Formats: sequence, C-alpha cells, structure tokens
Amino acid sequence: MGPIGVAIGMAVNNFASPLVDAVMLAVVAGTFVYVGATEVIPEEWEDSEHKWKKFFALISGIVSIFAITQYTMSLESI
Repeated sequence: MGPIGVAIGMAVNNFASPLVDAVMLAVVAGTFVYVGATEVIPEEWEDSEHKWKKFFALISGIVSIFAITQYTMSLESI
C-alpha cells in the first residue's frame, strides 16, 4: 500500500491545484496526530514506571513544537 500512496501523492502534487495538496496534507497531519493521541500516548501511560519523566517529556515536546511554529511564523512576516 505504501508505494501506491506515494504514487498518488506525487501525481496530486504535480497535477492538482495547491488547494488539493493542502487538503491532503491536512488529512495526513490529522491522521498522524490521531494515531499518536489514541495509540502511542495511552500505551506509554499504561506502565506507571517513570510517569513524571514521561509527562515532562510529553509537555516539553508540545512546547518545543509550539516554539518552532511561532519562530517560523515570525520568519514569514519578515
């Protein structure tokens, strides 16, 4: 299924409008966030060992992505 998805993505990128490309990117990003939020994070929280380390790692990751997003947005306004 992977190579088929790559071929479809390349075709859409080459022949479709930028709006279709943006919609596909939003769907892929949403799927990624959904899988992370419903599969990966709850599985890590099942084991109570190192609970606080996991919590602070999760929060620091969220804050890091937020900071990077804010920084790149400030670069676009220059």
